[in-house]
Amino acid sequence: MTIGVLVADGFQDSEYFLPKFEIEKMGVQTEVISLTREPIEIYSFFSRIGQLDVNKSIQEANPGDYIGVLVPGGAKSPAILSKSEAVLAFLRQVNGERKLVAPICRGTLLVANSGLVKNRHVTGFHRRDQYPELVVQPTVEQFGGIWSEDQPVVVDDNLISSRNPDDMVQFTGAIREWLRNSPQVQRKRA
Repeated sequence: MTIGVLVADGFQDSEYFLPKFEIEKMGVQTEVISLTREPIEIYSFFSRIGQLDVNKSIQEANPGDYIGVLVPGGAKSPAILSKSEAVLAFLRQVNGERKLVAPICRGTLLVANSGLVKNRHVTGFHRRDQYPELVVQPTVEQFGGIWSEDQPVVVDDNLISSRNPDDMVQFTGAIREWLRNSPQVQRKRA
């Protein structure tokens, strides 16, 4: 069983590595999917700290091969991925099959741009006092999402969203719970 991780240059390191480690502790693999197979830039907040190898380009990735997707945030990555119709279509297909869609922080921007938030409860980066230009609430509401700012994690069926790395315990806990109880995961294990 594999969860795809949608990232591009400028993704937030902790929003990738911390959920990845928790997911893999449960015996589920992760696979990095980006626009191309070229290594992508890892950021810690606004500083580049290294590169990450990509397992598959979005053209090579088949949504049917995954039990869900993790969408880390970062100042640049979700905005870059939002410009790709192939990425948006990939997310729509994963969601259409009721598989896990798990954005954190600005990852919610990509999920909103794919149209998956309409009439659904969601959260994401909300610290307008620090970085008002990075807040995702306007985009969520533009696409018909129901914004929740005061909860560290929001679960709406297969959509699990979280505000920022400070909420990692709640975010990874909700993902673990979904993996334990998901019919898709149970069928794969059988």
